[in-house]
Amino acid sequence: MRPTAKARRNPALRTAAKLCRQYLKWYGNASYKPRKNGERWLLEILRGEPVRTVVDVGANVGNWAMMAAQVFTEATVYALEVVPITAAELRTRTAAEPRIRCLAFGLADHTGTLTLRYHPAASTHSTFTEYPHGWAGERIECSVVRGDEFLAREGIERVDFLKLDVEGAEHLVLEGVEEALSQRRIRLVQFEYGRVNILTRFLLRDFYALFAKHGYVVGKIFPDYVDVRDYDLSDEDFLGPNYLACHRDDPILRHLRRASAKP
Repeated sequence: MRPTAKARRNPALRTAAKLCRQYLKWYGNASYKPRKNGERWLLEILRGEPVRTVVDVGANVGNWAMMAAQVFTEATVYALEVVPITAAELRTRTAAEPRIRCLAFGLADHTGTLTLRYHPAASTHSTFTEYPHGWAGERIECSVVRGDEFLAREGIERVDFLKLDVEGAEHLVLEGVEEALSQRRIRLVQFEYGRVNILTRFLLRDFYALFAKHGYVVGKIFPDYVDVRDYDLSDEDFLGPNYLACHRDDPILRHLRRASAKP
């Protein structure tokens, strides 16, 4: 059967196409729920590793930061939230955990400010892009610090886990910590990739190239393993959500690549 106008307008075939798209999203792990999409599993796999410093950029109200603090009982978690109102809520919600250090700024490729679109009812989607959300929101100026400057300021010699959830600004954060990456002072980087990258024009290919320059490999996070492999153009599916970068000779790679039991 050819995809003629008649076929494409057929209700049964339209439903079948919709189900196929839903299946591909499921198969590609396009889930943003940490306890189901592999984010929690990844932390559990690393539980036995000497994780002492975690940096959560784009911490929002602290859900991931609290999960990381629960798993890494000896770690200091630096939770950075760029939107002042959200940062205040983050501080309140994590007040009972002294190992979570809340900081009301973000990381970027420069020190200064960054203009974000923000809506109180959708704080998780605050972005510096023109992503077509269903709300206009307001534009606010937010404080940002160049990543390498932040590490020096805090006296952080090594980051065991860097987590990025910054709605399209991931490449800005990574460009700001290139010195630390080049010196292998950041062990693991979890970052988001999805449709917002169409707007930033920083594609998955660019993430691979940036990390490869510093000796890292990249893989997509699934519920029980990390699919570490070479980049292919077909990977530009914009499904999201999370990928992991790890130095190519890190011993943890063999554990990450091998599917394991459910956490």
